[in-house]
Amino acid sequence: IRNVRACKTAAEERAVISKECALIRTSFKEEDSTFRHRNVAKLLFVHMLGYPSHFGQMECLKLVASPRFLDKRVGYLGLSILVQDSPEVLMLVTNSLSSDLSHRNPY
Repeated sequence: IRNVRACKTAAEERAVISKECALIRTSFKEEDSTFRHRNVAKLLFVHMLGYPSHFGQMECLKLVASPRFLDKRVGYLGLSILVQDSPEVLMLVTNSLSSDLSHRNPY
């Protein structure tokens, strides 16, 4: 976020965003779940700036499937913003939501 705010021109902002999106895609391909919630939060910021971030939908679903509350919170937030009208994705979201609602742990 600091790098984006420090940009003086729109071209410089686009360059920073494209570089960061490439790093996020690389992190997603490595299947490193340690910083997945942080990378999805970065994608949400990128989406708010108006740049494409549709590639983060499946990562949001992976976060929702995680047993950690922090991951679930960021995952559901990401799904509410990034999900498109794809029947497959919507079915996965519905199944995850019903599973979480029926679980005995409220978090």
